[in-house]
Amino acid sequence: MPLPSWLQSHLHDAQPLRYTFESFADEVARLLGIPPTMRTGEFERSSETDHVWLLWKHDVGGAVLLLNRPHGELRECLVIKVQWHHSPDPADIAAMVRAYERRGRVQSLRSLLARVLRRG
Repeated sequence: MPLPSWLQSHLHDAQPLRYTFESFADEVARLLGIPPTMRTGEFERSSETDHVWLLWKHDVGGAVLLLNRPHGELRECLVIKVQWHHSPDPADIAAMVRAYERRGRVQSLRSLLARVLRRG
């Protein structure tokens, strides 16, 4: 969907949108090496890695990605908001997901080690 002419003339280096909501979420999934996202609601898509659930929600002017670790001791969630007018790169979002996933694995190993040491 191209930008309106009145808006495009006000933006420096305005580029047409390269992705739709669905194609952006699917491209992030592809970069993570997981299957394409599944539609879970009218404006929602979801997918998961071995350690993180991803829930995409359509938002005015962009999308919101909720990352959740369902198997951790404490359930926590990270929210990433993507604005289409900033021309987000799916590779950047995939790198954020990988970093969040790695951080969770390191913390779970540390908590497991702490429990073993306390019992010993």
